[in-house]
Amino acid sequence: MHKSSLLLIALLLTSFSSLVAQENSPYTRYGLGLLQQDGNVSNRGMGGASLADRSSTLINPQNPSSYSALKLTSYQLGLSGASYNIQSATSANRTGGFGLSYVNLAFPVAKRTAVSFGLLPYSQVKYSLQAIDTIPSISEVQNDYVGGGSLQRVYLGAAHEYKGFSLGFNASYLFGNYQNNLSQSFTDSLDILSTDILRRNTLGGIVWEVGAGYHYKIKKEKYFNIGATFSNQANINTTGESYSFSSIGSVSSGIYSYRVDSTVGKRGTTVLPSNLGVGVQLGNGDFWKVGIDYRMSDWSSFRSFEVADSFANSSSIRIGGELTPDINDKFNVWKRVAYRLGGYYENMPLQLNNTQLNAVGVTAGLGYPIRRTLRSIGQINASFELGRRGTLDNGLIRESYSRFTIGVTVNDRWFLKRRYD
Repeated sequence: MHKSSLLLIALLLTSFSSLVAQENSPYTRYGLGLLQQDGNVSNRGMGGASLADRSSTLINPQNPSSYSALKLTSYQLGLSGASYNIQSATSANRTGGFGLSYVNLAFPVAKRTAVSFGLLPYSQVKYSLQAIDTIPSISEVQNDYVGGGSLQRVYLGAAHEYKGFSLGFNASYLFGNYQNNLSQSFTDSLDILSTDILRRNTLGGIVWEVGAGYHYKIKKEKYFNIGATFSNQANINTTGESYSFSSIGSVSSGIYSYRVDSTVGKRGTTVLPSNLGVGVQLGNGDFWKVGIDYRMSDWSSFRSFEVADSFANSSSIRIGGELTPDINDKFNVWKRVAYRLGGYYENMPLQLNNTQLNAVGVTAGLGYPIRRTLRSIGQINASFELGRRGTLDNGLIRESYSRFTIGVTVNDRWFLKRRYD
């Protein structure tokens, strides 16, 4: 194994702690926040259609059975940035963020057998809201809601293929924490000047996912793939803590008293939903491929400390394709570039004011080949997404967003036996 390979592994391990793609959204206030994209940049450019996608050089953690197609060791790293326009019926606000999206490694250990590990995002909480409530004939209350945090998962997966059938798994350790804080300011008519409530949940537990696939050669280089994934309902250990501070008194008299309450080390569980996905893909060698995915999740079963949230079952359809004009052209590099298009529609887990939110978007991307050497090849991938989620109906919020992701994939040959003439 080369020193450069060891250096890249060290980079993967030391990068784990910095996996934060900051996306500010009022909808992250609920549950564990908004779920994050965990697919590679290549699949993101195809609308996220990935469940039947398999590659000899790219890691596809969304279906672990795809690892069995790897022929070379693959290192992947992605960076993502987003811009949001958040609208209500009366106002609008722009926000955004940038950060590391994912980092992972995979390599074949035997013929048609490979393993993979890395760090993937799971969910993110980041919001800052203000609302004014009126208690008739008594007081006005200003509520300031602020939250932050994220959950990640470190995974280890493996897959094996036999006569076109492949089976794989990912065992992930889900970890992280998030805060939901509330600050309330009152008029002195109630003799309550302010109240601050700070809540924090810390999670840690194992999540399992299995994947299956079938690769069928139709004629020459034409092929048909089908893929499926399933993860069962998971109970994640959760530790909660909360602190409450109230300032009581009269502004005119200048006499105050304070009430402090806290709960530390509260232990319970967070129930994550089961997930099921099925995808199909049709392709012709390295020239073109198109695919479609359908996924659904049982988010109505979500509980945190045995308390439900504003969730309903979710589903999504994702479709996309890729075209490479001529991967073997030695003179025109743009003919060796992979061009991608896609789109998606999702019924989100959130259900607010008797309205289940949805998201819709279109994507585009490309894969630019890195110069080959005797031992390695690579690709720089980029994807761009335009989307919208939420609605202005029923007093809700609509978010329009654009997201750009860039990633690099480097492939190397490991465990080669030296030969001498």
